[in-house]
Amino acid sequence: MNELVIKLKGEVTDTNFDEWKNELIARVKNVNTELVKDDDFAIAEDDVKAIKAGEKALKAAKASALEQADEIQKLFAAIDEVSSEARDARLALEKQIKKRKSEIKDEIVDEGVAAIEKYLQEQSAALQSINHSWLNRSAIEETTKGKRTSTSMQKAVTTLVVKIKGEIAEREDAIKENETTISDIDDSYSAIFQDAESLALLDADELKSTIEERIEYFEEEKKKQQPEPVAETTTEPKEEEPEPEPEESEDSDDIHPADESHVISIEIFAQVDAAQELFDEIDDRYSNREIVGEIRLS
Repeated sequence: MNELVIKLKGEVTDTNFDEWKNELIARVKNVNTELVKDDDFAIAEDDVKAIKAGEKALKAAKASALEQADEIQKLFAAIDEVSSEARDARLALEKQIKKRKSEIKDEIVDEGVAAIEKYLQEQSAALQSINHSWLNRSAIEETTKGKRTSTSMQKAVTTLVVKIKGEIAEREDAIKENETTISDIDDSYSAIFQDAESLALLDADELKSTIEERIEYFEEEKKKQQPEPVAETTTEPKEEEPEPEPEESEDSDDIHPADESHVISIEIFAQVDAAQELFDEIDDRYSNREIVGEIRLS
């Protein structure tokens, strides 16, 4: 648009009003109001005509000045009208700019969230089960604050997405290392590591200490359940006197020597419920036999 130029001068630029006024006032003051002779009437009538002409001249001058003032008023009105239209257009455009910037920001943030979601779906189920903050939309949206252009917002979100993907990859590698550590445990301890999936989510040091504690506790419990060995004694062999042969009786087959005992130990590698179930089955089946002294679960 071209530069707007309006020049006004707040003063009368050309007039002889003061001189003309003085002449009219002087004539009015010199009017002869004592009319006696015919000449007096003639002069008075001329004065009337002159004063009347002066009145008309004043009215015409005032009208001319008002017309010039009216042009200025019209100019001011036109300026106000154009100013109002310009303001309405500006406000509408500012509103549209704000709305569109917000839409673009939301689109960029949505793309960032979608990129992280897609990357997570490519990882293991164990990693996806973790409660994490990688999909915190507010954190991603926060990076766009203070960015005036879509390019700067896109750059900020992209940088954050790359950082989050790096954190996800590091966690995935850590889980795989833990899974390898768990798989290397001897199969004889498999019963105490049935929660391998949740164990794989632990910190590497925490997993190591957990494995060591469980195996140590398992071995201690295993030792407690083993029967104490019978001490062997060595004595000089002596000739045994022949025992008298027992008298035969009809019930000879049901006699069991009371001085002989044996311990049967069953080692169970299972959870408590499964071990209790097997114990109850054995107890129900064998506890009522005469040769069974005690059945217990440790």
